[in-house]
Amino acid sequence: MTVQYFKVFLILIVAAGIWACSVPLVVTVDIPDSRIPLNTGVRDASFLTNMEKEVIVELNAIRTNPRQYAEFLKSLRGSPQWSEGLEETILFVEKKEPLPAFRTSKGLSLAARNLVSDRGPEGLTGHRDKDGKSTLERMSCCGQPGGKFGEYLGYGYLEGAALVAKMAIDEGAAGKEGEKYIFERDFLVVGVACGPHKSYRTMCVVDFAGSYRE
Repeated sequence: MTVQYFKVFLILIVAAGIWACSVPLVVTVDIPDSRIPLNTGVRDASFLTNMEKEVIVELNAIRTNPRQYAEFLKSLRGSPQWSEGLEETILFVEKKEPLPAFRTSKGLSLAARNLVSDRGPEGLTGHRDKDGKSTLERMSCCGQPGGKFGEYLGYGYLEGAALVAKMAIDEGAAGKEGEKYIFERDFLVVGVACGPHKSYRTMCVVDFAGSYRE
């Protein structure tokens, strides 16, 4: 999968450990459904917004071709906002072996959307909703997750490329013993939801699982 990247100056706002991006890393185009691998039982990707599709495309770009993605990360050198952890991440990604692309789950995406709808209007953060449901409980409301599961939250991102770049830096900086999402071999299925957030403008939830029965 080939992704064209464009180096631009990225403005980040750091507040309470949350990064907000106001300039895109890539030129955004409409992403066709044909670029979205689907989980068994999912007919099409019409439940995703273009930004959500972009997150999935970028996740699969780094997961299936990490060395090519490392070249994109190198283009961020010289941008102060990306300096922390960048070099470690480049080395981390360059050493990774390609993994299968994530399959996209409608149920996981709906579970993610439920959290966006719950937290966003109130300007709140965290993995539990107002009813106290955990990540696994939300996932189980929309289908049957199997194996390992995880959830990544991003706030303030205006497009998927910046979100995935930050995920990569978080993962690279954490090292071998850190929490993994992109390069977790046991994660094979993904769901994504992004929407407005009262405090940070936008919120994205990325849910991962080993399997998911829709």
